[in-house]
Order: sequence, then structure tokens, then C-alpha cells
Amino acid sequence: MNKTYEELTIYTNNIEFLSDFVFSFEIDVIEEKNDCIVIRSDNSLNNLIFALNELKKRLEDNNINILINHKLEIKENKDWIDEYKQSIKAIAVDNVYIHTTWQEEKEGFINIKIDPALAFGSGHHESTNSCLRLIQKYCKDINSALDVGCGSGILSLLLAKQNIKVDACDTDELAIISTKNNFLLNKLEFNDIWQGSCDKAKNKYDLVIANIIFDVIMIIKQDLINALNKNGILILSGILIQYEERIKSQFLDFILLDEIKQGDWLSLVYRKKDE
Repeated sequence: MNKTYEELTIYTNNIEFLSDFVFSFEIDVIEEKNDCIVIRSDNSLNNLIFALNELKKRLEDNNINILINHKLEIKENKDWIDEYKQSIKAIAVDNVYIHTTWQEEKEGFINIKIDPALAFGSGHHESTNSCLRLIQKYCKDINSALDVGCGSGILSLLLAKQNIKVDACDTDELAIISTKNNFLLNKLEFNDIWQGSCDKAKNKYDLVIANIIFDVIMIIKQDLINALNKNGILILSGILIQYEERIKSQFLDFILLDEIKQGDWLSLVYRKKDE
């Protein structure tokens, strides 16, 4: 690995046009931002800079209003993989210890491995953290559970660690892949998993968890309720505190068992009343 690399930042008001132009120089690794393109290379970018200057001149000559400004910097190469690994911190949530494949397990805890390259949630976010705490508190006498919006599968993994029969779903295909991979990492099995929402559930569950945003909870509210067994427990999370009264007003027919507020986030635990 070279000691340095070149970083070229191209500021423009037409990202698509400039990206196509850069790709024509067989540069296939670029980072697109709102108002600029960033190119990093171990090789000289002088030819590209010359071409950009020529392109800018021709556009100006033809009164074509496309902004092209650039800045070249020489930066020190680092071992980005090791630096990235060091930035990932393991986390303990009550009796659960969440760590990566390169970190040691912690004795006396329920250990869960997460692949951070695919993770959508690892317990660091307040809403996921609250769900992990609530699962540990309310998983007694629970035989079946549905994780709606499973993301990395972190909540499903904890449920499976408690010998609970777990189904999981997410509308994002990458989340499904992430959950499956993390189950393999932990040598655990889920009962069923699908891309989509809880309206596709074929069973009813003792516990349903939805760690998703308020608006989506409102859209799928009835599907969440339909997925519950008699006396089933519903955990709702990912709700901004500003929506507290609105969310509670929608579940007045349920018994509110518990709530956690962390930062700007609210998590609620309901029990379905006898029918």
C-alpha cells in the first residue's frame, strides 16, 4: 500500500453529468455527495484534472451553465479496515452482550454476534436498546414471537436465544439477508422469515414487536393487532416522544404495561385484553 493517495473533490451542480464524464476515464470508484464527487486513487489524477479543465472551458464557451470546480489533496493512506474495526464497540444491555465476530464473548451474558457490515441495528440506538431491555423483561411464558421490521435481526436473535419460536419480516430485502446471515453467525434458527409486512403472517403470536417509525405503525396497526394471540403482548418502539399522546390514543383498548423513554424515543408495552 502506498504511503499516500490522491483525493480529488469535484464541486458541481450536475452530479449525473459529471459522474458519467468521470466514468468515461475508467474510474469506477467514486463517492457522490449532494454537491460534489469525491475520487480517491493511489495513481496520479493529473489526466482527469486536465480533462476537467478542458470540459469546463468548452461549457463556458458554449454558455452551458454547469458548475465545475475541483480541489486536489494528497492524503496519508491508513489501514481503514483496522481503523473501522476499532471504531465498533461492543455493548451490554442488561444481561445481553452484543459484539462483532472479532470481539470476545462476555462470560455470564447472553452473547449475540452481529456482522456490522450488514447491521441495521445493533443495540446502540435508543429504540433498539429499549426493545432489548423489554424483551428480557417480558419474554417469560412467551412461546412464539413476530419481529416486524427485523433489520439486522438483533431482536429476533435475542428471542431465539430464549428458545422462543421466531418469525421475522421486513420490507427491505437487504434486511432479510442481514437477519439470515446473523442467524447463521449465531448458529440459531428462525421459524419463518419473509420480505413484506405482518399482513403476510400465517400465525398468531404471544409477542409481536414493531421497532419502526410512528407513521408506519399507524398504517399497519390493525395487522399488528390481528397477529396477536389472546392476551398477547405488543411492543411498539421507534416512536418519537412528540407522538406519545397520538400513539397512546390509538391503543386505548389495550392494557399499557410499561414504557421506556430514552433520548427522543419512546417504547411501549401493551397487553391485548380478553376478548
